[in-house]
Amino acid sequence: MRKRTLAGLAVLPLLLTACGDGGTEGTSDGPVKIMTIASFESQVYSVPWLKTAVTAAVARVNDDGGIDGRKIELLTCNDKFDPNEATACAQRAVSEKVVAVVGPLSPNIGAIAAVMEQAKIPIIGPGGADGQNEATSPVSYPINATPVGMGVGAGKLAVERGGPNVVVIGGDNETARAGAEWARQGVEEAGGKATMIYAPIGSADYSTVAAKAIGHDPDGVSLQGSGADAGRIATALRSAGYEGLITGISSMVTPGVLKILGPDAGNIVLTSRGHAASDTSNAEIAAFNKAMKAADPKVNIDDIGLNGWLAVKLFAAVAKGHENTDGASVIKALDAIEEPVGLGDAYPDYRGVQDPPPLPEYPRVASFEVGTSAVKDGRIVPDGGFFDPFAK
Repeated sequence: MRKRTLAGLAVLPLLLTACGDGGTEGTSDGPVKIMTIASFESQVYSVPWLKTAVTAAVARVNDDGGIDGRKIELLTCNDKFDPNEATACAQRAVSEKVVAVVGPLSPNIGAIAAVMEQAKIPIIGPGGADGQNEATSPVSYPINATPVGMGVGAGKLAVERGGPNVVVIGGDNETARAGAEWARQGVEEAGGKATMIYAPIGSADYSTVAAKAIGHDPDGVSLQGSGADAGRIATALRSAGYEGLITGISSMVTPGVLKILGPDAGNIVLTSRGHAASDTSNAEIAAFNKAMKAADPKVNIDDIGLNGWLAVKLFAAVAKGHENTDGASVIKALDAIEEPVGLGDAYPDYRGVQDPPPLPEYPRVASFEVGTSAVKDGRIVPDGGFFDPFAK
């Protein structure tokens, strides 16, 4: 079987539109309009570099001729970490007649999906902030293992590399609690015992949480929740004298967290959406890094941005050869995938929604394989290949 792939080319300027602009959406000619929705800026959690990544990826596709000669037109919407804003973004996507929401990162995928399901618009490559809805919504097409796989994987690693007594720290909201439960599942499947602690979202001081965790004398600590909070908790644990294993999802260790941790950043093992975004020995990841730095030399480069980049790659590969007139037509193309779509070996190839799925309770996840990385010498680096945390 031959994989459908896109050539990696240099990033050129991209046509961006604002809400309310006219266009030829809903037809088989003119630009193909997509949107990405994320918490680009908020008081709780911000990922402005995701916009850079998706913009760069769209520019690459357009430079390579677009989709059968049609340019991709990108809209972005900031949900501000707020479900009401997320709903407003989704409603804007409908009014703008986008054919897909591509590479979003939001804890409010449930609110977005409710609108998209009614409008029959697919969500392609959600970034892994709301595992339950990303893994179950009938319009969701995740290209990573979602927080389900990453959470279970982080729990298993805490036992396998630390020991049986694991403290799982989750954020005190619905999404983060779900992540903590997946980590607990991983701990227990690996033969360990999980002690659960829930931390307030957006706190400036996690010293009390760290002290409580250390009081259980853990062999390992697994962190689940928003990247910013998990990073602060990791910092608090190290500041309180805990030198043991910390596991979590790779997006929790931002450059800012690495800087704060300094020499204490070791003994952190992470599950990731794919290969480490720093692994430029991989040609796809090297192209991603080059495009990001060309757009902004100081940009944050991580697997959140890489997921957005690859989501655009998948959309363009699947859309080619089809009439992309609306969301329903893109869903039809996604559901017609017969051969795996190559994602440059940065992620496992995308096989489409499986029938039967790997896990019936999470029917939209094509593969639960996660990458493994570690913090060494102040950087996140590869630490093994992909593994399936549900494999016996």
